[in-house]
Amino acid sequence: MAYITESMLRRYADDRSLLEKASVYIQKSAIGGVKTIFLSHSHKDKILAKGLINYLASFGIKIYVDWNDTGMPRITNRDTAERIKEKIRENSFFLILATENAMSSRWVPWEIGVADQMKHENIAIIPVIRNSDSEFKGNEYLQLYRCIQLDWFNDIKIFEIASASSRMNLKDWLNR
Repeated sequence: MAYITESMLRRYADDRSLLEKASVYIQKSAIGGVKTIFLSHSHKDKILAKGLINYLASFGIKIYVDWNDTGMPRITNRDTAERIKEKIRENSFFLILATENAMSSRWVPWEIGVADQMKHENIAIIPVIRNSDSEFKGNEYLQLYRCIQLDWFNDIKIFEIASASSRMNLKDWLNR
């Protein structure tokens, strides 16, 4: 198992063929009632979030992010918090893009707490490291949740959910 790197997500954010494929799946999922994922992340990692969104969308997985929500208040306030709680509730799954910026964010830990109350079994983290020589240093409480990492099998990158007792493909987790 390997961690996802920042450079990998940056490549996915700029990959034109991935953008086109993702666009097709996003349009289909809007019609087909596909389960969606709320992405908790630091806005400082917007390019990394875009890369993850494009990568997952290319497999037909739809991600909700607050900066794509036209109903989100332009200035952060109480309504922002209410809207985020509503969106966490509406989305089937909750995914944490666990970067250094996310771990020092004011909002990400709050969103995790809200999600934990609503959907503990449907929460997973994606640890992101700066480069392949780095080590992930997340907060201890993240160990409560499933962890998504890359599995290298026949040179195909597959996202896996790894818990203490089981592993499964991300799409299988989303379809249970």
